[in-house]
Amino acid sequence: MLRRVLLCFFMFASIASTVHAEMGSQLKIGEQVLQLNGAGVRTKTFVQIYESGLYLQTPTQNAKAVLDGDELMAIRVRITSGFVNRASLVASLQEGLAQSTNGKPETLARETEQLQQALRDEVKKNDVFDFVYVPNKGLHVLKNGKVQGMIPGLAFKQALFGVWLSDSPVDKELRQAMLAGKHSSY
Repeated sequence: MLRRVLLCFFMFASIASTVHAEMGSQLKIGEQVLQLNGAGVRTKTFVQIYESGLYLQTPTQNAKAVLDGDELMAIRVRITSGFVNRASLVASLQEGLAQSTNGKPETLARETEQLQQALRDEVKKNDVFDFVYVPNKGLHVLKNGKVQGMIPGLAFKQALFGVWLSDSPVDKELRQAMLAGKHSSY
């Protein structure tokens, strides 16, 4: 029994350290360097879907400060499942946006359409998406390091980051891991 418990512990510890390694402790945006605030794994029915990390200039555990912050920040998502494709990613983000806007995603319909356009290419395992908010400009969407589009305004950044960080996130353990500097495998 103890052997199984220890095996499970080391498996989770290994997954958590792998997430940290895959995310990287820093993200360079132009001349600025953001620090990994926290990262975790999104799972659905015991299948790892993606890894996600929050990058900030100054570490914080305060979700409201991140959502309201009008400063350089980013969320990185690395697809870890072959089951994820463009349609499922877009549908998942739309569902998350509905949650983070308290059931009123239509208030950001134009911006959501721009996000869909930025995610126009097929999605496959190991693709990396960076959602980088630049103050006074907007949210830049990058896929594997290449800019796919830019969505102006702070409001859309708040809604998109809210998918992971709002009071109604897609995954509460992932939210906690992204905010607490923890690297979760949940």
